[in-house]
Amino acid sequence: MALSAFFFALMAAGAKLLGGRVPPQEVILVRGVLNALFMLCLLRRRGLSWRPRRPGLLVLRGALGHFALSCYFWSVARQPLATAVLLQQVHPVFTAVLAAWFLSEKPGKRFVPAFLLAASGVALLVPRAAPGTGPAPASLAPLVVGLLGALLSAAAYVTVRDASRTEHEETIVLWFPLTSIPLATVGTLVEGPAAPTPVEWGWLVFIAAAGQLGQLFLTRGLARVPAGRATLANPLTVVFGALLGWVAFAEPIGIATLAGGAAIVAAVLLAGGGGASGADARPPAPPAAGVPRGA
Repeated sequence: MALSAFFFALMAAGAKLLGGRVPPQEVILVRGVLNALFMLCLLRRRGLSWRPRRPGLLVLRGALGHFALSCYFWSVARQPLATAVLLQQVHPVFTAVLAAWFLSEKPGKRFVPAFLLAASGVALLVPRAAPGTGPAPASLAPLVVGLLGALLSAAAYVTVRDASRTEHEETIVLWFPLTSIPLATVGTLVEGPAAPTPVEWGWLVFIAAAGQLGQLFLTRGLARVPAGRATLANPLTVVFGALLGWVAFAEPIGIATLAGGAAIVAAVLLAGGGGASGADARPPAPPAAGVPRGA
C-alpha cells in the first residue's frame, strides 16, 4: 500500500511537470494506449477474455474514470501538488454517499463527523484573499475542479463495486483505457495536440508506468490487507505529494495546507476505519483502475 501511494504521487508529479507543455488530454491518451496494451498482454497471458458481461456498465465506469483523471491532471497543473492530492483524498467521503444512494450500503455512524471534517479541511484550502475581498473566481477554479474529480472518482469506484459482481478484475481494469482512449483523442484534438520532445516522451512513459505500478500495488495491497488497515496508506500519498511538490517544484507548505490536510486525512481515516462485521462484511471491491485513488 505504501508503494502504491508513492507511485500515485509520482504520477501526479509527472503530470504537473508536463502541464505547461503537453495538454492533459494528450497525457491521458498516451497513458491509456500504453496501459491498454499492457492489460491486453496480461489478459492474453492469463487466458482471460477482454469481453465483459455488462459492457454498458464498464463503459460508464471508464467514462467516469476518464473525466475524473482529466479533472485531477487539470487541477494538478494549476495549484500546489500537495493541495491537488489533498482534494483527491476527499473521494472516500463522496463514495460513502453514492454507495448509500445506488448500492444501498449504509454509510455508518462515522460518516457525519467524517463529512464535517472533510468539509472543514477543504474550507481551509480555499485561497486566501486580501481582507474585505473574496477569492477571485480564477483562484477557486482549481479547487472546484479538484473536488469534481474526487466526486467523479467516487462515482467510478461505486460502479466498480457493482461491476465486480459479474466481471473479472483484469477485465474491469482494461476497460478504463479502452473507454478513455476515444474520449482523450477527441479532447486532444479540441485542446490542440503538441508534439512531445524526446524528453517529454520519456515523462509520458514514466506517468503511464507510475500509474500502472500504483494500480498494481494497490490491487495487491487490497487483496492482502483488510480494508480498514489499507485506508491507513492514504496519508502516505499526501505526504509523498507534499514532499515531491516541495523538492521538485519548490512549493511551500503553509499552515492552512497543514491544517486542511490534517482534517481531510482524519476524515478519510474515520470514514474507512469502521469496518464491516458479521453478515454485512464484504471483501474489498477491486480498485477503480485509472481513477486516481490515493493520488
